[in-house]
Amino acid sequence: MNRLIGITGEMSSGKTTLAKKLIKLNPNFIYIDVDEFRRSLYDNSSYINELKLSINELKQYEKIDSLILNQYIYNDNKKMEQYKKILYKYLFEYIKSFSNKTIVIDWALIVNDGLIDKFDKIIYLNISEDIRLSRLKNSDLTKREILRRFELQKINNINDYESENFMIVGENMNIDKINDFINSMECKFTLPEDGGKVIWEITHNCNYGCSYCIFSCDKKRVDDELTTQECFHVIDELVNNGFKYLKITGGEPFIRKDIIEILAYASKNLIVDISTNASLITDEIVSKLNEINLKMIHVSLDGNKEEHESVRGKLTYDRTIRGLNALRKSKNKVRIGSVIHANNENNLENLIKDSINLNTNEIIFSIMEPVDGQSKSLVKTISNDALIKNIDKLKVKYQDNIIVNYNFGKQPIFVKKCPAGDKFLYINNMGFVSPCPWVYENNKNCISKKSLRDNELKEVLKDNNISLFLSEKFKGVCYGKI
Repeated sequence: MNRLIGITGEMSSGKTTLAKKLIKLNPNFIYIDVDEFRRSLYDNSSYINELKLSINELKQYEKIDSLILNQYIYNDNKKMEQYKKILYKYLFEYIKSFSNKTIVIDWALIVNDGLIDKFDKIIYLNISEDIRLSRLKNSDLTKREILRRFELQKINNINDYESENFMIVGENMNIDKINDFINSMECKFTLPEDGGKVIWEITHNCNYGCSYCIFSCDKKRVDDELTTQECFHVIDELVNNGFKYLKITGGEPFIRKDIIEILAYASKNLIVDISTNASLITDEIVSKLNEINLKMIHVSLDGNKEEHESVRGKLTYDRTIRGLNALRKSKNKVRIGSVIHANNENNLENLIKDSINLNTNEIIFSIMEPVDGQSKSLVKTISNDALIKNIDKLKVKYQDNIIVNYNFGKQPIFVKKCPAGDKFLYINNMGFVSPCPWVYENNKNCISKKSLRDNELKEVLKDNNISLFLSEKFKGVCYGKI
């Protein structure tokens, strides 16, 4: 899928100059000047025939050019709309002829003609009329005609359009800042600024069967997972390559008999948190965890017994509550993670109350996002805005008892370039590496053929499957599901 960057502004605002500077900085981008494109269409018989059928006066001409066309469309709004409808049809058909490209489009009427939604990013050049007139002093057009076109292209309240995807640039434009803007992208993950982060599915084995699990874990035993010493090697490689943050997940990590050893080893040089269903947490395990400095123990709880088991399976609720009761004695932060679905969306306050009663430090809400092939029957029915409004009220109501948070519907996180493969990695239970768990979910081939089991990280990242992704990601597109 192509990514469209719009460069727009009124007549003689410097759109073409800016577009060409950006192309010079990004030689893999495609540049389309719509003015040049429309002039090229005068040699296209199909386009000319459509114009003649739509604008009857053009039938008297064998050939058509801008001078002929303009005399009929500039003074007739209906004919102008007919003309632009045909022009945009051919323009976007031409754009579709490219595949997975970033295309910079230079066109004054992106905003006025309601084309904003077709663009990923738009830069608007807000240049004064005096400067634009001075640039047109040698134009063949009369001043009256220039001012008329200025009026046609004028946009009222342009500042209302400014957003994460719409940048307004003045006369003293900073090309580096603009380049950062067009190459930034929304990222699903909140990443630290002072070191890379890794999500490690340390085991695929699980004693639950959550209906929406991204890793599609089940109760079938997976053998030949990384040994304790191989896990230590993985940790050493992460430390040696500048990674500072490690999130351990599964499966259910505490199924591994050596998970305490692994956590203790990792926490010596990394900031570590672990996600668990808590079903295997005992007083003895909590005592051992208290000797390890963890950022957080994240426990999944989705409501009362009926609500929780509707997505996580029968006989799971009591085991999770038993583990959470053991974690009352935890010296490490305990956070409950609750996935909002159709069965619990009206009962969030009781979830917060239960979390307070369990002596946890925080509860964070997320939205169920089934991956391809999974049932969508339990997807929430309440809008994000309504849920956020409710959670914000509950956050204030219970602020003296617990931290209430959510990770959806917030301002999107934009990064200058996709961190996957550089500052962010996903490692599976066999030590194979993918740039990002959501990229891997979208493309199962985007994972290394070499394992960290018996290789250095630098060698694994040279794997062709990884290097292909790294070369593609610089197009400024997120290849995961966000």
